[in-house]
Amino acid sequence: MEIAAFLSDKAAAISVVEKKEFPFQNVLGSQVGGVVMKMLQNKGVKFYMKTKLSELKGRDGKVSQISSLPLQRFAACALAPFPAGVSPSSAFLKGTSIARNSSGAILVDLRMQTNIPNVFAAGDVVSFPVALLNGEQLSIHHQQVAEAHGHIAALNMLKKQKELHTVPFFWTTMLGESIRYAGCGEGYTDTVVKGSLEQLKFLIFYIKDGYVVAAASLNCDPMVSLIAEVLYSGKQISKEEAE
Repeated sequence: MEIAAFLSDKAAAISVVEKKEFPFQNVLGSQVGGVVMKMLQNKGVKFYMKTKLSELKGRDGKVSQISSLPLQRFAACALAPFPAGVSPSSAFLKGTSIARNSSGAILVDLRMQTNIPNVFAAGDVVSFPVALLNGEQLSIHHQQVAEAHGHIAALNMLKKQKELHTVPFFWTTMLGESIRYAGCGEGYTDTVVKGSLEQLKFLIFYIKDGYVVAAASLNCDPMVSLIAEVLYSGKQISKEEAE
């Protein structure tokens, strides 16, 4: 989405092909995803949602046409960026005793230690216990989380016996607007919205089992930072308190 936003006043036409119904749906959900879509649509970006890329055509290393499903027709295309996501670069560990999950992520504990004593891993390549999800193992691909991992791994390499204690935090900026996010909303079942999605000024709480597990905002600083501080302290915010 950031690429589409950057090119919105530079390219003759921009189309986004996306498998989900809304942008950022996996993390920010349909409500915030819908806000992002509307922002980009207002800049002339066209969306083809619930659609999959099926074929590219070109010559001499340059793309000229693109086709997608279920449309099954080719359209002219001069540039085709692919935000393809990430997968753990851990194939080199095949045949070793270091434990990985089905996605290839290296399993670590709160000290960033693998199942092999004194062997540590950190960053996007690991799956670690997430406190906000009651210790459920998860991979979180955020710069801030990776930095926290590296800090804790280094301390434990020095025999300091420190456990990870952090609240994931990230942001994205498009068209001069910045969306902030803190927490881990994996598996959330409900939301509470304060402010107005339509007016691009809102705070949204992501609820799981009756408590806030994450929050996102637009033009409501410093609310997400304050919520991150509360979650970091170990306190819980109930759905009723969020409302």
